[in-house]
Order: sequence, then C-alpha cells, then structure tokens
Amino acid sequence: MNLTRTALIFLLFGSTLGVAAESLALRKGYPETYTVQRGDTLWDIAGHYLQKPWQWPTLWKGNPQIADPHWIYPGDILHLTWVDGQPQLVRDGGGTKRVITLSPRVRSDNKLNPVPALPLSAISPFLNQDLLFSGPKQGEGLPYVLGNNEGQQAILDHHPLFVQGRLEPGREYGVYRPGREYRDPKSGDWLGQEATLTGIVRADMQWSNGQTQATLIANRQEVRQGDRLMPLPGPEERQALFAPKGAAPILNGVIVDMPNRMSVVGKLDVVLINKGALDNMAPGSVLDVKRPGMALVQTRGEQPVYRDTASDFDRAFRSDPTLQLPPESVARVMLFRVYDRMSYGLILQSRDMVRVGYSVDAP
Repeated sequence: MNLTRTALIFLLFGSTLGVAAESLALRKGYPETYTVQRGDTLWDIAGHYLQKPWQWPTLWKGNPQIADPHWIYPGDILHLTWVDGQPQLVRDGGGTKRVITLSPRVRSDNKLNPVPALPLSAISPFLNQDLLFSGPKQGEGLPYVLGNNEGQQAILDHHPLFVQGRLEPGREYGVYRPGREYRDPKSGDWLGQEATLTGIVRADMQWSNGQTQATLIANRQEVRQGDRLMPLPGPEERQALFAPKGAAPILNGVIVDMPNRMSVVGKLDVVLINKGALDNMAPGSVLDVKRPGMALVQTRGEQPVYRDTASDFDRAFRSDPTLQLPPESVARVMLFRVYDRMSYGLILQSRDMVRVGYSVDAP
C-alpha cells in the first residue's frame, strides 16, 4: 500500500479520536441488516443507525479480508454486531461483485463507485468548478488570458485564444475569474478570494515568448481578458470519499457567505465558513450551526424588549450586555471542500433557516 493510499484511508476512516470518548447512541428501530442502495450516502447510512451520524468512524469496521475494506458500494450488505458490549457495523464479503466484463463488441467496466459522504448533485459545482484562492497573491501568479487575434473581449467556446504563461500542450485547464475577497468578521484577517469558473481550455502549443496558444472548448460564462488558469480538479477531489466525523472545537467560527447569494438557506444548501485546514478542519467534519441569542433591554417599566426594537433612550441608558438569550442550535453542516482558512459545507439537517453570521462549532 503506497503512502498516498495510506494517507487517504486514514483521512476516510481512521480518525476516530474526536468521537471515541463519546458513547454511541443507536437510533431507535435501527436495522440489524442493511443493503446499500444506489444513491445512498454515508450520512444516510449513518443516520439509519446513529442518533449522531458524525460518530460513524467509531461504528464502522471495515472487513480486512475483502477488497477495499474502507469503502462501501451499492449492493453491499451491512450487519450490526456487538463486540465487548459495543456496537460495530461490518460489511459482508458477499456483496456486489465489482468486476470488468468483456464482449466481442464493447468493453464495459461494471465497477461501481464507492458511496460518497454527501449527495454529489448538491456539491459537484464546488468539487468540479468554483474554488477559492487561499493566498492574497495566489491569483496574481497564475497564467492569464491575453485575448485573441479577432479582438474579442468576450470569448466563446471553440475560439482560439492566447495565454500569458506556459501550459502543457494537450492538457485541459480551468479558466477562473477572481471575485469577492473574504475577511474574518472578528479579526479582519484575509481569508480567501472567490474564483468562478468561466470556461475550460485545451492548451495547443507553446510560443518562445512565454505565451501559450489554446482553444476554448467549453463555456460556463464568457471568458475575458485577465481571467486566470489553473489545472482542473483530479478524480479523487470530485468523489467526496471521506467519512462524517465530529469537528474539532474551534473559536469564533461563523458562516461568512452563501454561494447561492440567498439571504437564508436550508437543508442541502451550501455555506462558506471562516475556518479551514489551519483550524484542524477536514473534509467530513460535522459542525453545529447556532442562531445567536437575541439581545434584550429592560425598559423603565422593567418590561423586557428586544434591543433592535427598543427606543434610542432605552438602548443608550438601560442596555445590559448580560441580558441576552442563549444561542440556539438550528442546523448541522458537513464540510466537503477545505482550504487553509475557509471551507465549504453542506447543510444536512435543519430545523430553521440559516443566515450569514450564524456561529459554527463542534457538535
């Protein structure tokens, strides 16, 4: 087993320290046996058994006697067993065979994809397309679009263009437009910069002056002069192969943006938080989302009113910073793409709408 595969397996299912100390609470009516279905996610399966699905790494036990013991596939049969009084979920080795079949006319690969942690339909744009620049100067050091000899300011697919910088001929690259910058709402520190995919190019040939001729092969938006180029995400980055796990405790975690630009979001919507790999966040980390407690003011008649609706006099002279309702848990979010200082997460449970400014912390 090579180092990359070992590291991936540890990331997927080996990190149980955050949940091992907490006893497993099984869901009422859990199935003794479950056959994995197409369209299932690890969060779905964990929810069949656990009151707290982020405890999945403690419940799951791969079978070392079968291939790919750390992954689950549609058709696999899962059994709940008990070892030393503790529940463990194991996979039957007799699940769906993952084989390659051949015929005289066509070669068909019937290998199924492992079950992802999250529904790919909800997060694929953030795995395949948009991304964040992690450093304030990252975008400046990338190759960029110069234009083309037709003088087009908005370049559409199948048109040639020239790039300042050397690209590998025959390779495809994403074209990204730098967008809004993010700063931490508490400290003001720089967090990242949005980068929106505008198109995909194929590098054709390098010129001796450091430029590369390319062809725009796909458009999401019109490509413009100055747009930056980066290699497209690899297959592993697009599969969401990680496991739910409780996030490490964090300080001053907060939702800083909604990528869909809505003022409120709910279940299966994506949020952006101000914590990342430097804060011990990782793909699969599950966080609790809390609505801030409302601040109150006691009026002269000792009648409590919300500070937002109190009179200017009462806010100025009768405010008590300790008179505030406690924060309230309203949602759970799982991180799926983690940068140095920021992360994208998907809301998986929600009993009320979520807004920018809501806090996030370990569940």
